[in-house]
Amino acid sequence: MYAEEHLPDDAIDYFDVTDVSIDETSTMNSEERNRKKINELYKLGDPNYYYYKIKEYNENDKVRMRKVPIYSSSIGGKIRNATTGIREDDRVGSKYEDLYFVVKDTSLYTKTETNNEPRKLFYRDPEECERHLQLTLPRSIKEAWYNKEKTISLLKK
Repeated sequence: MYAEEHLPDDAIDYFDVTDVSIDETSTMNSEERNRKKINELYKLGDPNYYYYKIKEYNENDKVRMRKVPIYSSSIGGKIRNATTGIREDDRVGSKYEDLYFVVKDTSLYTKTETNNEPRKLFYRDPEECERHLQLTLPRSIKEAWYNKEKTISLLKK
């Protein structure tokens, strides 16, 4: 379900790996650490990529902050899966937008200087949204979406 991102071999020439910090453990060698830093810099260069941090508790009740990466979609651009970042064939604003479960992120930290609008997040189904954002949606919302999606997918064929 998730796609692995691959960067060009010369990506190290474009990014400064000292600009990003990632969790470093003793099991990670320096080459892998640098690759992860370059990958994070590459993502941060994408205007539709952002993340937020959530608290996680382990079995000893120790708090650990975990990043939840999110990919939004631009108006008129191709629909982008909010979880994986993969661009779909359909465009934002088209009649096929209803094939996806759409969420608007209206939190303050998602707005940028150039874009003051809420970000649109597209998911394949409500369950993917629940897993990604770690929330529970009401059953009525899910049923309404599945009924609408079934009708639209029949029209698309």
